Amino acid sequence: MPPPLPDRFRLEVRLGRDGDIEQWLATDLSLDRPVEIRVLGPDADEARRAEFLSSVRGAAAVSHPHFTWVYTAGQVPDGVYAVSEWTGGISVEDRLRSSETIPVEDFLPNGAGLADALAALHAEGIVHGAIDTGCLFHAVAHAAKLGGVGRSPVTITAVDDVRSLAAALEEGLTGRPPGGPSPSEIVDGLSPQVDDILARARSGRLTARQFSDELGAAPTPTPPPPESPRFARRLLLAAITLVLAATGLVFVGRVFLADAGIPILMPESQSGDGDPILPSSTVVVVAAASSTTVPLEPVAVAELSSVDPFGENEENDERLPNLVDGDLDTVWRTERYIDPFPSLKPGVGVALRLVDAPKMLELDGMVEGTGYQLGWSAQLPATPDDWDLVTRSQAAGSAIAIQLPARDGGWWSIWLTSLPASPDGGHLGELAEVRFTR
Repeated sequence: MPPPLPDRFRLEVRLGRDGDIEQWLATDLSLDRPVEIRVLGPDADEARRAEFLSSVRGAAAVSHPHFTWVYTAGQVPDGVYAVSEWTGGISVEDRLRSSETIPVEDFLPNGAGLADALAALHAEGIVHGAIDTGCLFHAVAHAAKLGGVGRSPVTITAVDDVRSLAAALEEGLTGRPPGGPSPSEIVDGLSPQVDDILARARSGRLTARQFSDELGAAPTPTPPPPESPRFARRLLLAAITLVLAATGLVFVGRVFLADAGIPILMPESQSGDGDPILPSSTVVVVAAASSTTVPLEPVAVAELSSVDPFGENEENDERLPNLVDGDLDTVWRTERYIDPFPSLKPGVGVALRLVDAPKMLELDGMVEGTGYQLGWSAQLPATPDDWDLVTRSQAAGSAIAIQLPARDGGWWSIWLTSLPASPDGGHLGELAEVRFTR
């Protein structure tokens, strides 16, 4: 536990550690808003605490849309702390861990903004000293933010900060550390000019301000050209021609085989649906194969629960059975929220306990634009931080299918991190059906 903090702040969820700093999601009771509290406890010596406070208090002077706003900092018995805005907690490091990079269309404006925020920090005489993908925060439809101020420094100059930021941005864009192929060779539509900007920043030849200006002036990524309808028709005609040719070859092959006296193995019988049933000992070489759909076996849900640790620990619980009743007309809905997530709270969701191992999850009726995460845990966790993250995405349609990693039973969570605006006002999420199959 952290040292005693002012009564104004109520600790909600322990988020983990950032090096030697303990992180908590808390509520600022005086303003009724979520905040992040970073704490150095009794394990830190006086020199480290003084270093932390000096860095945080200097950063508090920075007001920038791409910089995590520092609200207050102070000293308490056996420790020091800093209170800053709650960004939602999704870092570029988190995105990379789930094989998700910064979208190319978001990269230049956010990269330039982060470099500009770093320039504002340097203008206050503060060196960050520990920039990596873990202190760059980026969520859909929100400006990327530079955080992590107060970390134990690993570099000591402003030039080192720029080098580190360029390396972190390149890794966030390409999904791999610098040193391999240039970003424009990996990311479709990215100008080679961006390769040069990142390389010069990584080599220490740009200040943070210059880095920001050059990224802001770089050519906008070029989207792939739309497919020509004429080209698509040519492809279709070519495909039809190939199918007809393959059919002809099969027919000719059968004639030649028959003329040569070679027997052609045919199915011994037909199923009631007309599908051939092949003898178990027969090996068949197929010239033109047809696919067979194997029905998936449903996996029963043994228990349902809402997940709302930042609210009243329930979320329309009476509607939960609608998720597994097989009826798309009955839905589970969240409460209607005036403010969007994550400015109000990090999220809300449902948890489902299984006794068998599923291979596939199907979600029906999720409103387009809903941000969601899928997690798993052997036991129902007390906090969202304790779920093993399986994937995170944004609903692009009402029907979603997710191939699942091997997990034997346990709890699966569907955690909604952003809710679309409702036509009736406010923000609302809903889900009609949840189906696990194997």
